Amino acid sequence: MKFNLPLTLCATVATFLLVSYADAQDLTDPDLQAMLVEYESEHMVESYRFKYATDDGQFREEMGVLMNPGTPEEELVVVGMYGFETNDGTEVKVMYVSGKKGYRTKTKTRKLSDSERKKKLLSSLIG
Repeated sequence: MKFNLPLTLCATVATFLLVSYADAQDLTDPDLQAMLVEYESEHMVESYRFKYATDDGQFREEMGVLMNPGTPEEELVVVGMYGFETNDGTEVKVMYVSGKKGYRTKTKTRKLSDSERKKKLLSSLIG
């Protein structure tokens, strides 16, 4: 079974799922109240991209492109990454690709040095 969904419909469905998930969370929990320190978003006819970062070290960057539009080979290819810093100073990055071959991820972790943690903290406070 093949679905040829327009990019705007895919974006609408993704937004609905994110909002539904957020509604299910207890947003009064202080752990869920990170401040946005960076945000960019661009929507074109057959592609989109966005990125954001929060003051607690979370980030996400994603780009989607409609490949071969209007043909039987049409597909939405999404490439991105997200990450966060754990309480013990470990940085976690998850890179992903989604398309006809499914959703594939690769996760990398590394322990941040004290100087890296201080630098990230300072840059998040400065904005």
